[in-house]
Amino acid sequence: MKKIYILLLITALGLKANAQKKWDFELGAGFSQNSGNVENMSAKNYAELQRNDSVISGEINYKFVYQREDEKETNKGFNSGLKLDLYQYGRWSPFIAIETLTNKYKGYDLKMSALTGAKYRIFTKESICDYSLSIALVYDNVDYTPEENQLDREVLRLSVRPKIKQKIGENFSIVHNTFYQPSLKDFSDYIVTSITKLSSKISSRVFLDVNFNYEYRSKLPTEDYKHYDISTDVSLKLKF
Repeated sequence: MKKIYILLLITALGLKANAQKKWDFELGAGFSQNSGNVENMSAKNYAELQRNDSVISGEINYKFVYQREDEKETNKGFNSGLKLDLYQYGRWSPFIAIETLTNKYKGYDLKMSALTGAKYRIFTKESICDYSLSIALVYDNVDYTPEENQLDREVLRLSVRPKIKQKIGENFSIVHNTFYQPSLKDFSDYIVTSITKLSSKISSRVFLDVNFNYEYRSKLPTEDYKHYDISTDVSLKLKF
């Protein structure tokens, strides 16, 4: 896991070194207050590299959380993602993405997801707001932490995601996503993820971000896990 973390960071920094104006790099650190399957406050580190282009745009990111209490590990999670969009500023924008997740405290030894779909821009006003709706097909391949569990390793899901990006004043913005992902085989097996980010501009390169994250899983690998996970993240972010 540490090797993956270092590799993604080196890749991001390497790309940034060769970047032109179309590239944006963000690096953040802070803490995460968790409830659900993880009940503690964890340290958080993340980075994101974006290329904003009218034809092909891309994004690579990672997030790492960790906590030890009384010399015992109580949380360790790693998320990473890669996404490519075609004509991101058009009314319709096709995309593909790959995501990975590992956190044994939530029951995931390794979860890998591949997505393909399209985004429809409902309303946009340059530098002010952007409202959109995305529909995608998701292939999940999950290695659950419990050796014996009641869930399928491979699941094909539908993903519906409304998104709101709104700037409020000169130094404040809000971004909200909600993902509804039912299994195409069994609609009673679904995942709901809601993410709200409040960002406040402190200077031209420094931002204070507050994220509210909620995840609900209708089906669990064993009864030892909870259906929901909630986290509130506070971090300082540098933009380059």
